[in-house]
Amino acid sequence: MTTIRYRLRTDFPLAIITLFGALAAFAFLPYSVYRFASGAIVHGLVDLAVVAAVALAVGHAWRTGRTRVAGMFLGLVSTAACLVTAMLPGALGLYWIYVALLANYFLVKRIEAAAMTAIALGVVALYNDVFVSNEQKLAFVVSVLLVSLFAFIFAYRAELHRQQLETLATIDPLTGIGNRRAMESELQIAIQTHRRTGAGFGLAMLDLDHFKRINDEFGHEAGDQVLVDFATLVRAHTRQVDRLFRFGGEEFVLLVPGADAAALGRIADKLCAMIAARLQCKDRSITLSIGATTLLPDDDAPVWLARADAALYRAKHAGRNRAAVDAHIGATPPA
Repeated sequence: MTTIRYRLRTDFPLAIITLFGALAAFAFLPYSVYRFASGAIVHGLVDLAVVAAVALAVGHAWRTGRTRVAGMFLGLVSTAACLVTAMLPGALGLYWIYVALLANYFLVKRIEAAAMTAIALGVVALYNDVFVSNEQKLAFVVSVLLVSLFAFIFAYRAELHRQQLETLATIDPLTGIGNRRAMESELQIAIQTHRRTGAGFGLAMLDLDHFKRINDEFGHEAGDQVLVDFATLVRAHTRQVDRLFRFGGEEFVLLVPGADAAALGRIADKLCAMIAARLQCKDRSITLSIGATTLLPDDDAPVWLARADAALYRAKHAGRNRAAVDAHIGATPPA
């Protein structure tokens, strides 16, 4: 039960699909029973088929995590079911088209939802038996277009706000690089990729030497500028696939895909030399210590980080302004 709550809380598309499935079952099952009881067998079968298809899609989303596929399937099924019902005697499906088209903006991308709206309107408009007059048809088409327009605008704004919140949640506001939360997510992806494909990954912990002295002597504003300059320099001298994160304070983490121990050592040495030559504060050179290690098959994120931290500890105690690469399996940081 805890796992279910966690997935619903952290996976918004899955939560929407699950909610849609629950509402569809709540809405369509009673109608299906009523229509079977009243002799409207075809209507009842359509309602029952919708419930079965929705249950199948929700189950697929929970088993595989492929919410994109499940959402598209649900959008198509609900829209098609409303159209079929609208063309049956009584045109009851017209009332459900509004609900289906609105739900599509939560289930699929807004462009896809708009396309479904256009197709649905085209089908209904061409089927003249649905409406008693052209005025009724025009009123229906205009009302659906207005509802869809408002839904499109709402979906656009909601996506924009989601992206902004996601950025705020994963970007360090001072340096503009990934924060610790983003790092944890990327490390998990790297570990899963390594276990699935065997791809190599290197991890380096970077710590500016004697950074507290900068804050004490020149102030925190100068210290903040050093951090910004440092992040800019590291990003400029690493590959686009390498990911730099601010771990906390003056400590940073660099994730290096495809690096073995030898390559990781060369990268770390070059970064130390580059920072010593180019990073300054008030004409004072600033140096860097690095502890690095490669990902091992049985590593989880804390173990991997701990091994890099142990290497950083050795680099600091060896005199700073240097890199130490840990190639020992099972190494743990000193007490």
